[in-house]
Amino acid sequence: MPKVGNYVQRDYHSKFRSQGKSTWSDYNQAWSKRRQASAQKMQELRALASNFNVIGTQASQANTAFVFQNRNQAGPYANATAVAARVNVLV
Repeated sequence: MPKVGNYVQRDYHSKFRSQGKSTWSDYNQAWSKRRQASAQKMQELRALASNFNVIGTQASQANTAFVFQNRNQAGPYANATAVAARVNVLV
């Protein structure tokens, strides 16, 4: 590095120059990595949404089972048939 006065002249862009020129394969590899990371995140989000769906279904089934156990106190429902008609289970 050449000296200018008392200071060393620094080449701040040398790190970019040392990497050489980018090629289309470098560009494609970078985007491929980004697409893979995005696909992984989407897979994780789908798994989380599936877990929430399962939790909701199980809660609905537990609520129905609770109402059946307390059949004498059907609450707003007239009878057990009305309770069974409210069950909405997605398979």
